[in-house]
Amino acid sequence: MSRIKIEYSSTFNRTLKKFVKNNISRYEDYSKVVRLFAKDPQHPSLNLEKLKHSPFWTIRLNRNDRIFFIWKSKTSTIFLDVGKHDKYRTY
Repeated sequence: MSRIKIEYSSTFNRTLKKFVKNNISRYEDYSKVVRLFAKDPQHPSLNLEKLKHSPFWTIRLNRNDRIFFIWKSKTSTIFLDVGKHDKYRTY
């Protein structure tokens, strides 16, 4: 499988900046997960989950935090948001 192309929404970029600010552990979790997702989006440790009744998906960063995204195609995604897992209620 070819690498996944990841695009970032302006909301994602703003939220990510706040999310990792002064927290190296969060940044490390984020970096590791994004590299793995781009290489192998089906990897079990990513815990991909499609949100019910919506086009949105999540990637698990750690026990509490998720990346929210949509698929543009089989090899392309747009990252929309990052944060606590209960943010899914807004999607």
